[in-house]
Amino acid sequence: MADEVSDVDAALVAASRWLDDVPGVVGVGQGEAEGAPTIDVWMTPGHDPGQLPSQLLGVPVRVRDSGGPVEAQPD
Repeated sequence: MADEVSDVDAALVAASRWLDDVPGVVGVGQGEAEGAPTIDVWMTPGHDPGQLPSQLLGVPVRVRDSGGPVEAQPD
């Protein structure tokens, strides 16, 4: 279990680079599918999710629709 957690943590760190490097990626986080951890990546519609791998460091990658552009809200 500890190795699985470290793999997920390392995959999240690696996937966070996609926020700057892959057009359309607006969020990256840990998810879960069928009881196993995933790396969830939110993309704005119209961008190519084919640029992303199906898994990262052995952790499955799921592409999610962000529902549109993401903008910061004022305080």
